[in-house]
This record gives sequence, C-alpha cells and structure tokens, in this order.
Amino acid sequence: MRRNLERYVPCIGLSMTYRRSRTAVEVIITHDVTDFDALASAVAAQKVYPGARILLGSRHGRDVRDYLALHRDRFVTWPAASLDASAVRRAILVDVRRASRLGHVSALTERMLARDPLLEVHVWDHHAATDEDVPAAFDRSEPVGSATTLLVEEMQRRELVVDPVEATLLAIGVHVDTGSLRYAGTSARDAAVLTWLMERGARLSVINRYCHQPFTAGQTNALRAVLAALRVERIGGARIGFAVVSEGAAVSGLDEVTSETLAIEDVHAVIALFALRGGRVQVVARSRAPWIDVGSLMRRMGGGGHGTAGAAVIRDSNPAAVAEQLREALQAQPPRAARVRDLMSSPVHTLSPEASIAELNASLGRWQHSGAPVVAAGKLVGIVSRRDLERAQARAGAQSRVAQYMSRPVLTTEEHALLEDVLERMVHADIGRLPVLREDRVVGIITRRDILSQLYGAEA
Repeated sequence: MRRNLERYVPCIGLSMTYRRSRTAVEVIITHDVTDFDALASAVAAQKVYPGARILLGSRHGRDVRDYLALHRDRFVTWPAASLDASAVRRAILVDVRRASRLGHVSALTERMLARDPLLEVHVWDHHAATDEDVPAAFDRSEPVGSATTLLVEEMQRRELVVDPVEATLLAIGVHVDTGSLRYAGTSARDAAVLTWLMERGARLSVINRYCHQPFTAGQTNALRAVLAALRVERIGGARIGFAVVSEGAAVSGLDEVTSETLAIEDVHAVIALFALRGGRVQVVARSRAPWIDVGSLMRRMGGGGHGTAGAAVIRDSNPAAVAEQLREALQAQPPRAARVRDLMSSPVHTLSPEASIAELNASLGRWQHSGAPVVAAGKLVGIVSRRDLERAQARAGAQSRVAQYMSRPVLTTEEHALLEDVLERMVHADIGRLPVLREDRVVGIITRRDILSQLYGAEA
C-alpha cells in the first residue's frame, strides 16, 4: 500500500496528514479562464495523479468550449462551483500559482494562503514567480513555454501510456502557449515533448482545427475596431501600438484579435483595451520582441501572462484611463532594445581613396576585415569590400586606386539606431556593413557578422 501511494505522487514521501486520511479528496485546478494549456496540463496531471478530479471555472475561450463540447465524454471535468473546499486534502495547481487567478475556488484558496496543515498543495507552472503565489509542499515551476510540457515530461519519466486523443490534446496545449514554437519563451523541452506526442499519434488535422480557428463575426468586427483605433507610439526603443476600443462589447477571443493585429502591423507590441459592461476594462497585450515583457506589465495591472503575451481585467475604470496608466508605466521603465552602439566596432580602420589595390589587399588581410570605409579629409567618401578587391584585381592589377572601385554613395547609420532597423536596411540593400556616423564623422562600423552574433551568440 505504501509503495503504491509513494508512486502516486511526484515528490518524495507524503505528508502525515494525507497518510492518516482515508477519505482524501484530490482536485486538479487551473486558472479561472480556461485556455488550452490549462486544460491540457489538467488532463496530463490526471495521468500523474490518477483519481484526482479536474475542476474548471465557468469561463472558457471559444476554442476550448468547442473542444469540450465534442470531447465531454472523453475528458470528464467538474464545475468549480461544485467544490466542497473543506473536503480537499490535496490541491494540484496546473498552469497557475497566483492566488488572484484562483477566484473560482476562493474558499480553497483561503486554505492555501493560511497554510492549512490538512491541505497539501502541489504546483506545476511555467509563469514567473510573484508575491501572490500560494505556498506549496511541492513546486515544479520552471521556465518552459507551456505548463503541459512539465507534466508530459513527468509522464515520460514514469513511462505512462497516452492514446492518440490524449496526445493530440496535450500537443494542442503546447502549440497554443508556444505559438507553435515561435514565442520567445519556447524551450527545446517544448519541442522535444511535441516530438514525443507526435510519435504517439497526435493528429495534426485536429491540432490545426483548434489552433487556427477562423474568426467569428464578433472577432472580425473587433479586429476592424482595433485596427481603426490603433495609434503607434515610440517608447524607449519600441514601437508600441495602443488601441482603445471604448464601444466594445464582450467578445470571445480578443486575445486572438490582438495577436492578429500584431501580425498585421509593423510594431514591436500591441496593447488593446476593450470596454466591458460594469465599468470593467479588458486589456490584452502581445509582443514580438523578447525585450518587451508584456506579461510583467500586465502583472502590475493585476493580470498576468508571459514575456510575449499577457492580459488583465481592470474594474471601475475606462479604456483611456487604463491606457494612460500603461503608457506611464512603460515610460518609467522604457523597453531597451539593442542599438548600434551596443555592437559596433570602434575605432574603425579606414582607407584613403588614393590607396592602391595592393595596399587594400594587405590592409584587409592584416585587419582580418572583409571591407572598410574610405575616408578623405575626415569625411566618408565611399566604402570598399573584398568583392571590390577581387573585381579590381581581375581588371586592372595591384596599382589601381581604391577610388576607382569603392562604392558610393554610402548607406550609413547612427549610434542610436535600433539594431533590427539596421538589419532590415542591410537585408533590403544586400550589403554586409554600415559605417556609423556622428556629425558626419565615422565613429564605428557594424557588420552582418555583428548582427548574426546578436541573433545566434558566439556560434555565429
């Protein structure tokens, strides 16, 4: 008996309280608005904790609601309202550990926060820690893209069996919370879990059905309203789009609307604010830049999320007022993107336009450069590359002058320019380097290799 119980839980041993209880009730709980990562991690937790009941709040995304309607007989869930909090001896929290996101089980949350000795709390979460986290006897909170990933890894460790229907749901959970492995918070562990699930029969056709649902008429109208209201502002190094939709109504799937806005607009982040009934404001934020942590921003507003996705509901306010609060918060700690000055090489090796091709060849070899600015009287007059050197050697020989083969006019940049803007210029112009100017003087140079090192690290 003891051997079986110890296999039943993922931590070492059991609390004395649980050992004494013969009527222990175990529940699996996620956050108050059920998304696919929440549902999938709850189902995975039930594999790890057989016999535990899955409790869900009353609010689900449209995609989750549709999924449950079709799979209700396969995955049995219980309404949180049916919970007798006093009977629970173990609460397993998945995809959540913040007390403020457990309002649908408030009586049980009070026991958690009071550290009730008759209640054992286990946590499986991938969100950043906050001061609101409930205390837990067992806490596996790790920085992966999906809470489902953590529980599938535990299933792998225990060599638990999943069928294709289960594998598909678990894969949907990982896909949704990682943006199909595109979001900045995605880890190699998420990808490995998806591979394992595909090997066990996860169906791509079903995954695509629930990960890429067409917009409803309400979502389409909301998208039009957001795009019409969008105003782009420069804050720090970021282009942030604010959309205040004051006439909005309760529309399911506003997170998808905001994600689509980010995909359409040339901005680093989108913050959409929707007026709801009762003086409430729903805020949905999405970021494509890892240096803009919208999840942290939403936590300041009483919500939550990840680095690239977050949301909050603010009571007794209006969208314009909340937008101003968010704007002030961003301005107080402006997002800091990588700029040219962070990566440029300085001081710069330069050549005279009167230098010979032989001197150019020797200089590039000595400096181990593939090109260099050409400067006369302190002013930039051209740029020369190894490609120009090869062209000169093939045509005229070593005594030709740099001036004859250098490229001009020269595309340049400035120290404060955003690295991603420079990358875009290089790509469009198909060039490998940009001189960096300060008051018409060359103070540095940034190359394709510098940018690759930023993207890939030392391996570039």
